[in-house]
Amino acid sequence: MPAVTIDNKENNMKKVLGNLALVSVLAMTGCATTGGERDYSQSLYLRGQFAWWDALPEYKVKKVDTGVYRTEIELKADGQPYEFKFGDANWSNGTNCGYLSEKDDKEVTLNTPVRANCSAVFENFRFTPPESAVYGFYFDVTGETPTVYIKKAN
Repeated sequence: MPAVTIDNKENNMKKVLGNLALVSVLAMTGCATTGGERDYSQSLYLRGQFAWWDALPEYKVKKVDTGVYRTEIELKADGQPYEFKFGDANWSNGTNCGYLSEKDDKEVTLNTPVRANCSAVFENFRFTPPESAVYGFYFDVTGETPTVYIKKAN
């Protein structure tokens, strides 16, 4: 009888350690949730050359719909692309969002969503504004993969 009790304790301990390891990984990658949707308006900024890559308060995103966030910026059309990403103040894993595929997602054009990778390092999006104007930059997490798109502001 005692051997069965020890085996059960070992199995229970292995299960507990396995669950703790899983919870730790989820917490570190930003995948753990406390129920409901993650609110990116608390921490996400549009970051890029126009702001020296800093997380400036005027470029913090605002929630505009379920899973859709937006910020605006005035850009000059001088034929040069602006490089940008969405990221929190610390470039944390899970909120350091650049392009997913260099071939398909790096170059952003007006009104055309591209896929984002929120564990990016050097994968900056590029946008060349067709005219000097105020543009809305959108971060959309309603699908399986986050998307980014730009619209001319009204």
